[in-house]
Amino acid sequence: MKNNKRVHFFKADSRLGMINLPYGEEQLNLGVEDGPDAVLSEKFVSTFQSCPGITKYKFPFPEDIDRLDYEPALYRSLKEFGEVINQNLKTNEIQVVVGGDHAVAMSSLIAVLGRMPVASVGYIQFDSHGDLHTFATSPSGNFHGMWLRPFLGQFDKPMIDSLVPQKLQPNQILYIGNLTLESEEVTFMHRNQITNLTREQLVAEPWKSRLFLEKFLKRFPHIHVSFDIDVFDKSVVKATGTPSKAGLFLEDVDPLLELLAQHQDISIDLVEVNPKKAGADGTIKVAREVLTKLLPNW
Repeated sequence: MKNNKRVHFFKADSRLGMINLPYGEEQLNLGVEDGPDAVLSEKFVSTFQSCPGITKYKFPFPEDIDRLDYEPALYRSLKEFGEVINQNLKTNEIQVVVGGDHAVAMSSLIAVLGRMPVASVGYIQFDSHGDLHTFATSPSGNFHGMWLRPFLGQFDKPMIDSLVPQKLQPNQILYIGNLTLESEEVTFMHRNQITNLTREQLVAEPWKSRLFLEKFLKRFPHIHVSFDIDVFDKSVVKATGTPSKAGLFLEDVDPLLELLAQHQDISIDLVEVNPKKAGADGTIKVAREVLTKLLPNW
């Protein structure tokens, strides 16, 4: 039963996925690597019914890596963190990765797909970005905007592509959020018929969106949720790399989190909280609310 399990938090201290300025921003997202410790305070972790497991993994800093060695360093870190997850996760535990930049979710999903048949996994991403670029198409050159693409086909860096030998099918993917996409990502999503539930749909036809999500959840024995805190409107969440100018609100997300929390087998990422930016206290509070709602029985 669900409540016989315990949470295992994996703190992924990383901004390795951001070697350049975020697209459209004027400052590096320095401090996002401190997000895990800020969200997973001792007081917050103690609110869970069973004593959660905690494993910490520290990615190298981009400035400590020669640009010519960036791809091998990224490969090594992503591979190693995925292995650390599966080496430390027990059979009665729920995998919860807290980042760090969103690129850490690649290791998280690799770990999940390493434990179970690929076809059994449904993937849901709450986000204001698609993370579907390649190095050739990315306007920023930051891997945190590309990390999901290798799971959906051949990636333009063979070393990184080799981390994902078995790919997901487009119908295993669901986005929730008002996505800001470049033209290449729009084309990729349309060509592959990847579904995105927007705020307009959630507000105009909540019953229809809920029914769609219920059907999606029933299709898969395991659901992996990757939650980028920048899915929320900048009036709700400010302390993140690229605050959303037209994002979701808590009342949009809460009913969906309640549905997800009812699934019998779930794993979670929560990423992109930056405690060094203005509005950090409010952003951390929202991040903890999301985790609490996704993990109500643990």
